[in-house]
Amino acid sequence: MTAASRLFARYSFAKVTMEQIASSLDMVPGALYHYFSDKEELIYSCYIRGLHIYEQEIEAAAEPGIDGLEIIRRFMRGRLKPGGQRMIMYTDIDALPPKYSDEVHRQRWKNAEKLAEIIKIGVDDGSITSDNPLLSAIALISIFDWLFFWYSENDYYTPSQAIESIDDIITHGIYRRDLPVPPLPEIPDVASFLDGRKKLNKRETKYDHMLRVAADNFNRKGVMGASIDSIAKDVGISRAGIYYHFDDKEELLLACLQRGLDREQVVYDHLTSLGFRDEQHIIQYMRLLLMLHATPYGPKSTYHNINYLGEKHRKKYISEVLENIDSAQKDYRGSIEAGHFRHVDMYFAQRVITGMSHWYPIWFNSRIDWTPIAVADHYAKLFLYGLKTREEA
Repeated sequence: MTAASRLFARYSFAKVTMEQIASSLDMVPGALYHYFSDKEELIYSCYIRGLHIYEQEIEAAAEPGIDGLEIIRRFMRGRLKPGGQRMIMYTDIDALPPKYSDEVHRQRWKNAEKLAEIIKIGVDDGSITSDNPLLSAIALISIFDWLFFWYSENDYYTPSQAIESIDDIITHGIYRRDLPVPPLPEIPDVASFLDGRKKLNKRETKYDHMLRVAADNFNRKGVMGASIDSIAKDVGISRAGIYYHFDDKEELLLACLQRGLDREQVVYDHLTSLGFRDEQHIIQYMRLLLMLHATPYGPKSTYHNINYLGEKHRKKYISEVLENIDSAQKDYRGSIEAGHFRHVDMYFAQRVITGMSHWYPIWFNSRIDWTPIAVADHYAKLFLYGLKTREEA
């Protein structure tokens, strides 16, 4: 399953065949079918194995006499240690048959609830500040699950530097701890983004609707589970209507990813033009991303299907993503120089907040326990102010 997980991560679930997995293990395909009836059962087994490892690590971190924050930090440091066995790519869950996907979702929420129990211990003993331990747990798991997409053992940082930086950011936040926590800004207005659709002509509106529905399918089902036929049915057109615009599913996916990326940048630039800076920009940006997700302006982009793209398209798209990330990191560094943010490595800070928001469409597809504003504010405050209880400044 470790070999299968690595191939799935590198090439996507949709592109990897049972024959490729068998070849990587110097086996004949028939040997794999001795253990798994089909690729869906293998994917499910990889998920469940990874989720059980999660559960074991949460239980192993707990120890009597240690405060809740230290238990969470022990779990984080263990989870962040390099190791392919831990790093499972939780995508395409809803492409699996319900008997599999329902169990994967159930186990994910079970792990989140178990982690939330430890966070609640920290709240009770005063070591952690969290007004919703379950949302805090989901945020942490989202950060860890995002590691698969960016962590490299061949980058400028060492594994220990990555662990220390992420642990520090999650524990202490990026906002200076000797400053008082400022009040939250007013909730932003989404009308200007939705009104922009009124400028589209009929043809443009239909095209944008097609991309929005397709993006939602890719978010929830992954490329493996989102067929051209199912997307066309959800859009309300024939498959020929999609092939009129795109030669294949890869081109459609690229258009959906580009649409999402462009719209996120519009939101970012809009807030900058209104004069939002520092922590207020972060809060408002997170709010708008999640508030707009379930509107015609959405859905929020997810990047877990990137590996389905061909090399040319993938490199071009990733370069644009990195340009946006570099721009945000530059703004963060400006906030450090202005005396608002702590001196943390903003490379890791950007990966932490991106990880939180990236999985929003997956976690909250079927759960509506919280409003988008509630989730956004919780995530932003965790990123800015950290888990550790702050002393009055």
